[in-house]
Amino acid sequence: MARYSLPSNLREVSGLAAVGDSLLLAHDDEYAIIHEIDSADGRITRSFALGNPTIEGDFEGIASDRSGQLYLVTSDGLIYAFPMGEHRQRVPYRAHDSGIGPRCEIEGLSRAPEPGFLLLLCKRLRNGDSTARLEIYRWRLGTEHADSEPWLAVALDTFLDQQQRAEFAPSGIEWDEERGRLLIVSGRSHLLVELDADGNVMESRPLDRGLHRQAEGIAILPGCRLALADEGGETAKARLAVYPCP
Repeated sequence: MARYSLPSNLREVSGLAAVGDSLLLAHDDEYAIIHEIDSADGRITRSFALGNPTIEGDFEGIASDRSGQLYLVTSDGLIYAFPMGEHRQRVPYRAHDSGIGPRCEIEGLSRAPEPGFLLLLCKRLRNGDSTARLEIYRWRLGTEHADSEPWLAVALDTFLDQQQRAEFAPSGIEWDEERGRLLIVSGRSHLLVELDADGNVMESRPLDRGLHRQAEGIAILPGCRLALADEGGETAKARLAVYPCP
């Protein structure tokens, strides 16, 4: 395992995405500023921003498609598509409304098993539905609305006990193409949940609370290495950890 402290401008790190053999992209939850991190040493190798002035919002996830185009999502389901930028560059973007915002609060973004789609992770439902379940929606690249029905809906009581269900708040999602697995992290309840491509829960495992204050970002690097980014606090720095896959 490798662990690194992240700089103060990533104290509220929110999303993580792999973009090369050892490179990760990260962002905080207030500004559309993207930081490239070398997972081999924790060093930031470039930073660039969306728009001029920089877009502000409640940003909750980042992902890349198979062509290298990048995407950033807000908690209200707005998706910004943009290219990789050079250091200190301001890059153009296109904005899409997934239409999921009124349905649920979005908390993560990932590639989907099917090419041409991304997955949007729900943190909580907004429509008064009290059913405790994990919901994930699918969005076709470049369109204005995600599928109206969840791509995946799993009742929490099928894989979590009562205490775990009370604390469960999914905070990150990643599709592991090499193993055909979907990984969901819940920072508040310190859990990592693994599902297969059909949505069947394979395993739910705890994260070490001493090592992971609040995991908000998750990514899979080539060679099956799991990267987790933990949000910092007033006196604690945000951290990046890289493990062999579970």
